[in-house]
Amino acid sequence: MYVPHEFSVSDLNEIAVFLQYHSFGIIVSTQGNFEPIATHLPFVIKKNGDQFILEGHLSKHNHQTEILKKGKKVMVIFQGPHAYVSSSVYTHVNVPTWNYQAVHIYGTIDLLDEKETESHLKDLVETYEADREHSFDLSTLSPEMWSAYQNEIICFKIESYRVEAAFKLSQNRSFVDYERIIEDLSKDKKNRSITEAMNRSRKNDIS
Repeated sequence: MYVPHEFSVSDLNEIAVFLQYHSFGIIVSTQGNFEPIATHLPFVIKKNGDQFILEGHLSKHNHQTEILKKGKKVMVIFQGPHAYVSSSVYTHVNVPTWNYQAVHIYGTIDLLDEKETESHLKDLVETYEADREHSFDLSTLSPEMWSAYQNEIICFKIESYRVEAAFKLSQNRSFVDYERIIEDLSKDKKNRSITEAMNRSRKNDIS
C-alpha cells in the first residue's frame, strides 16, 4: 500500500485500537493463474508483541477455501471511516481529496484443528456479543447443530509478518484549513466517524 510518510502509522498499539473497532476485513489471496480472490469476513484479532494474530473462518463451499488450505501468504484489508474532502473550503486554490483510515496486514495462514476451531468460534461470538444486553451463547446449540455447523466451515489463523497503516486525516493541512475541513464534514452526519478520528489525530499531535 502506498503510504506517504505524513499519513503513515507505525504505533502497533494505535493500530490495535483501530482494528478493535474495524475488525470486519477482506482476506485476499491469489489463485493458480495469479488472479486475486477475496472474501469479506469478521475476524478475532489479537496482538502478540509486534505481531498480530488474526483468526477467522469461511464456508467450505467458498472457492477461496482450497487456496487457503495450501497455507499461502495472504493479505487482509481493514477499512475505517472515509470521506470526500472538497478543496472549496481551503484558504487557497487546490484539488479535492479523500480522507480515510486503512490497515493492510500481510501474513502466513494455517488451518486450525478441531479444538482450536471450537475455541475460535467461542472467541468470535463472545467478542461480538460482548456489549449486548441479552447475548447469544453457543452452548445453547444442540450437539447435532454444533457439529453440523463446524462441518460446514474451515477455521484459520494468520500470523502477520508486515503491517501497513494509512490514516489520511488532513495532517498535511494548515490549522485553519484543518478546522474548516472538520466544520464542512460535520454538516453531514455520515461523516461523524471521520471527524472524530481527525479530532483525535489533532489532539495526539498537540499532546
